[in-house]
Amino acid sequence: MLLSHKVRYTVRSIVYLLIGLIFITPLLWMFSTSFKYESQVFERPFVFIHWDQINLDNYKHILTETAFPTWMWNSLFVVVISVVFRLLLSTLAGYAFGYLKFRYSEIIFFLFLTTMFIPYQLTLLPQFIFFRFIGLLDTHWALIIPNIVDILSIFLMRQFFLTFPKELVQAAYIEGSGIFRSFIKIALPLAKTPLLTLGLLSFFMIWDQYYQPLIFLHSKEMYTIPMGLQSFQTQFGKQYAMQMALACLAIIPVLGVFLALQKQFIASIMSSGLKG
Repeated sequence: MLLSHKVRYTVRSIVYLLIGLIFITPLLWMFSTSFKYESQVFERPFVFIHWDQINLDNYKHILTETAFPTWMWNSLFVVVISVVFRLLLSTLAGYAFGYLKFRYSEIIFFLFLTTMFIPYQLTLLPQFIFFRFIGLLDTHWALIIPNIVDILSIFLMRQFFLTFPKELVQAAYIEGSGIFRSFIKIALPLAKTPLLTLGLLSFFMIWDQYYQPLIFLHSKEMYTIPMGLQSFQTQFGKQYAMQMALACLAIIPVLGVFLALQKQFIASIMSSGLKG
């Protein structure tokens, strides 16, 4: 019986290890390629790093001869503003649909949910026409505004407020607090866990967005990190080593945010029921 348990444990560990390798292999290749010359990118047999020929010029070129600081600042600006407004609106909407439940709220929420079945690509052309009409094309607000209202985020916050301890808010009402004050003083602090989960997931998703900047931005000084990566694709081919060096630099903020909030993120995922 004990031997059988050890065998199952070993097999399970090997399976987990293989799955982990599948996910981490692209990252290792990216890291390896960023220190190579272009002629070494697809060499056979594969060499992880040429220790006697480490090429740091890729990073030097990215940091000194490209608009990388501008791309990084643009990405951070778009992501931070989008996430802050998304959390604010999602919390207010989730509280209204999940706790206040005004007249026709269920019908309106159902209509909101139906928009999730519309393919994202179909909304790009109407957005393009709208932003050109109001003069926001080729500005960062063309990237921020579509990210502020997210139906999935509203749905998640509504689910939280459906199971919210209503007695606390009702006690605040008895003590004279209004709807807005009870929301700020009672509901919002208790929603810290799902807000953290939602904020991190939104940060990761918006950071990687490519189609919106590709369609809405034309000026190079407005480019975000994904557009900066795309700019290394020329008519003479792709500069893979440069692209991988930029990709390594681009994941630093994402990695930093995740490592800084790793424990809280995992705890919030488990407690908010988003796992699986």
